[in-house]
Amino acid sequence: MKKLYLALPFCALLLQGCGVTMTRYEPNFQNVQQLKKNEPMQHLRETQVNADSGQGSLMVRLNPISSPVGSVPLHIQAAINDELRQAGLLDPRADRQLQIQLVKSQLTAGMSNGHGELAARFTLRKGDQVLYETTKDVQRDWDSSFFGPIAIPAAANNYNPMVQDLLKSLYSDPQFTQALK
Repeated sequence: MKKLYLALPFCALLLQGCGVTMTRYEPNFQNVQQLKKNEPMQHLRETQVNADSGQGSLMVRLNPISSPVGSVPLHIQAAINDELRQAGLLDPRADRQLQIQLVKSQLTAGMSNGHGELAARFTLRKGDQVLYETTKDVQRDWDSSFFGPIAIPAAANNYNPMVQDLLKSLYSDPQFTQALK
């Protein structure tokens, strides 16, 4: 009976894992090229990202997934601003600003499969005038594991590819590029 009590915490640890910090988002070459191929475009001020209630943090199997730049909205904000900067589209004096509202940000790590969803509402404004507004969403699946120390980092490692795909869907939208002309 004592052996059973000693084994329970070990089993719980294997299922759970521990908190993980995802890697910093590195600007994607194809995303930057997608922006550059539509030049000339109007410059933007730095993008601001906010999150709906409950969407500003990530948990996988009750373990926090954190960003090296702070919160999840700040992670996405840094990602898009880095790509816009590399495309030469950021100017602090610009009259246009892209505002992003994170409406869904979830990661799950099942016993054999993982799943993530990311959705955001993008609003491009020139002063008080809305030039462009849409909601984009992406989903991703990956192999997971029964063991938390494998499953949780795998989930965290799949967040940046979702951010990349979300931004790609924005940059590929002809209405977005037209609003920046």
